[in-house]
Amino acid sequence: MGVGIQAQEPKHRRQGQEEREADGAADSSALAALYLYGDVLESVVDRVPAADLAATAGVSREWLRAVRSALRRRPRRLPWLVVHLHGRSRRRTAAYDPHSGAWLTVHAPRHATPSHVRLVRGARGDRVCALSLSGLDVAGDPLGTSACVAMRAPRVWRVDPVLAAVGDRVVALGGACQLALAEGEDAAAVEVHEGGSWTACDPMPAALRESAAATWLSAAATDQRVYLADRTTGWASWFDPSKRRWGPTRRLGQDAGVSSWGVAPGRAGAERLVLFGAKRQGEGAESRVVIQAWEVDGDDLDLSTHDDTMPSEMSARLFPRDEDEEDEEELAPSIGVCGNATGGYVYNAAELCNGAVLYELRSGEKGSAVERWEWVPCAPAVRAEPMGRAILACSPVGLDELARGLRPVSSRRACTDKH
Repeated sequence: MGVGIQAQEPKHRRQGQEEREADGAADSSALAALYLYGDVLESVVDRVPAADLAATAGVSREWLRAVRSALRRRPRRLPWLVVHLHGRSRRRTAAYDPHSGAWLTVHAPRHATPSHVRLVRGARGDRVCALSLSGLDVAGDPLGTSACVAMRAPRVWRVDPVLAAVGDRVVALGGACQLALAEGEDAAAVEVHEGGSWTACDPMPAALRESAAATWLSAAATDQRVYLADRTTGWASWFDPSKRRWGPTRRLGQDAGVSSWGVAPGRAGAERLVLFGAKRQGEGAESRVVIQAWEVDGDDLDLSTHDDTMPSEMSARLFPRDEDEEDEEELAPSIGVCGNATGGYVYNAAELCNGAVLYELRSGEKGSAVERWEWVPCAPAVRAEPMGRAILACSPVGLDELARGLRPVSSRRACTDKH
């Protein structure tokens, strides 16, 4: 009868198995270390550029859910600056992420917004659009990468209107073509799109009729109203599309030295505006541009008692002096503004290549409106094609929009740009 004896494994086989078990334990420990939770995950997400976060969509559903959850708990507060550039050959879009201080290039698909676009101001983000005799096509996202939302064209043919999205309504104000006006129609006509059709409303107030076009008006949209201000005179009013009525008309700026005015939404909560004014101070070599900001009560259009002034080194970069033309009269500064209830951007409307200045609004009720200012370099695409037509917009940008196709152009912080 045979005796059963447990075979003994060769020494080299046992050693290999032990090494594999040790390696497996090390891999498990390393894998476990990759899982981030709670404050640790939020701390990591807070430091990762938005374009890199967008790449998480292709990693795993678990990681994507974790990042989205962390962003909901600690959202990135400031809106992006989006530049839609129309060059000699094609349309390009660049987006500035204020969190990472980087410009990114947007890859627009073939079905994106047509090449010749206008802008629709909105509290939830500006959108580009295409206006024609047959319709109004509005981009489905702030970067203009998704298919457009199509609607009928306004009844009055307009060549340079102010367009705004207020809640679920779209408003067309002024900009009518004088040659195409029918009997009884007004160049300052106002229409509201709701439920698939346009409704005519009272035209613009008398103080805004001489400047009833997007070229001459600064516009800001909130969830309840669209605000208009004459860029040159400072006269302003608001329109409520749900009630189809205009508010008071007032001259916001009393400083006769200001040559350019701009408005943007104010701090969240009650209806508020931020008013910006640019003027030259001094003469000759001492001449400099001063840019100030005031908070405005949205109901009666009263200005706050105190103002904020942009740092002089930033306004000097927006409006640099030409040392070769000291004997000639310097041009009056012209500013552009876009923003939302958390902050926005001020820029030289005549020279977009000079860059922009980011402003952040205070979250509290008391104190001045602007908490800080930060320099933003010019988008590389604009610098490469300075003769192109550029439209500047402001909007929050989420992971879904980024995942549709962004690549970083420069990862350097904005303050390191010396051009």
